[in-house]
Amino acid sequence: MIQCNDDNAVRTRWSIALFLIALIGAALRFYGLGFRDFWFDESCTYIYVKYLFDWPEGSSLLAESTNLPYYLLLRGWVEWWGESEISYRALSALAATLTIPMVAVLARRLADPFTALVVAVLVAVHPLHLHYAHEARAYALWILLLTVVLWSLHVAATTGRKRWWCFFGLTMLSALHLHYFTIYLVPATLGVVFLAADRRRAFRAWLISASLVCLAFVPYFVVAVLPASRGGGGVWIAQYFQPTKAIFRTLWAFLPAGAYPVHLRGLSLSSVDTVKFQSDFLIAANGISEAVPAVMVITMVALLIARGSRRRSSETTSDRAWAVHAFLGATALGPLLLAWLYSMAMRPNYLVARYDLVAWPAFIVWLAVVMTSFARAYAPNRSRLVALSLTGVLAACSMMPNIRMAALRPPPTIHHERAKFLAQKTNPGDLVVALSYDRDHLLYHLDQYGFAGEIVSFPSWLDHQIGWVDTEADLAAAHDGRLHRDAETLRDSIREVLAQKGKVFLLLDWLDPNGTGERGPLHRVLADTLTRAGLRFTVADERLQVLAIEW
Repeated sequence: MIQCNDDNAVRTRWSIALFLIALIGAALRFYGLGFRDFWFDESCTYIYVKYLFDWPEGSSLLAESTNLPYYLLLRGWVEWWGESEISYRALSALAATLTIPMVAVLARRLADPFTALVVAVLVAVHPLHLHYAHEARAYALWILLLTVVLWSLHVAATTGRKRWWCFFGLTMLSALHLHYFTIYLVPATLGVVFLAADRRRAFRAWLISASLVCLAFVPYFVVAVLPASRGGGGVWIAQYFQPTKAIFRTLWAFLPAGAYPVHLRGLSLSSVDTVKFQSDFLIAANGISEAVPAVMVITMVALLIARGSRRRSSETTSDRAWAVHAFLGATALGPLLLAWLYSMAMRPNYLVARYDLVAWPAFIVWLAVVMTSFARAYAPNRSRLVALSLTGVLAACSMMPNIRMAALRPPPTIHHERAKFLAQKTNPGDLVVALSYDRDHLLYHLDQYGFAGEIVSFPSWLDHQIGWVDTEADLAAAHDGRLHRDAETLRDSIREVLAQKGKVFLLLDWLDPNGTGERGPLHRVLADTLTRAGLRFTVADERLQVLAIEW
């Protein structure tokens, strides 16, 4: 009876500690949701949610093949909470907050309550996780679901019950539909057999579950994923790192306060790679905060390997620890290796800390397990004190970029100002022509300012390729005549609007305002076609790169 009361007291203290950690994590995630304008990917989210049940003719919702369940959920969310940047991002903040206790529950099953609290702290202050909590994209929800997948997999393998294997299959299938790069995790989950008492039985159950999941995913893969990949939707992926550097950079970004690539927007602004500090001291401090986690982890892993090679043991506890490391290693490194091989086979580039987030939940739990294992191996009498000290150092390193992210409040984007200008200058029946993907980026802001005209893209097929631009295919269209015909069709539309006393504005591509970049030839085709038709250009706003077209 006394033992039972003691256990209840321990569980109560653990639950209170986890609640407080999650509360701190929630405050970090919900703070500052409205500090920044939508960037391009978030604007695409707005477009998909807006047209979810009324998709324009000629477009296909399947062009965005990764996040359909997220858009359905987000549509209901904004119907309830309203359409604003904060509302769109709040769903991600909520999912990221729920991930904190979920990862702790997973770590408690794999290790112990103390390790679970360590991983909860690491997740609560992790800059990368905080970044996705502030973004109106599916990644925060995806990470939460991936954590549930790993948890249900562990429960299924250790209990051997069919209903848990079914639950694992359902969560895995849901994660695949939320983001098809979950497929990299499917074979890696085989590592769970190391944790099962009856490994043969666990392997059979895993094989049946994984096979059924893959078969159930085939229709969506054929209907949605393949057409999008063949249509050019993956052309832009991974323009930042070569595969030979990719996994190293990914692991560094996964570490608390690691180095973050430019495409992570607000987070990259707090990285030494992109920030131009006024003080050399601040640059040095920033570099130290990024390097310390990597040095710590490499040192701990090296010392654990050295100690393990000197002390061979067949104790059950050692076998258990080895099995946990094997499972986490498989589910963390396995997906990264598959993503690396895919990049090598398809095109020699790789997007760091985006699609390989499939490995992040296992990686962060593994990091906590390594820290507590190191503390117990080298300071058995003060293991908790050492582990807490290591956790405190990593948390402090993480808070440095978090503080910088919170302090950096950029001014409204140029798209925000363009939308305000166009809403003030146009009426129903007026036309705005956007180059590249400016139309996609403007739609949210145009709706907020009450824009009443029509906005179209050149080339026109960009209106049906939400979320990506295939410059190589567009340049090919310039050679085979399709682009010229498209320009002539737009010319006729402009003439019709002007004949009815409407106004027409042309938005120069903000990425290439001088028309000298790789998309310059496309813009010159349009300019030549309109000029030959007697149309002329005047500057409506030089700073915003807006031209008025007259006849």
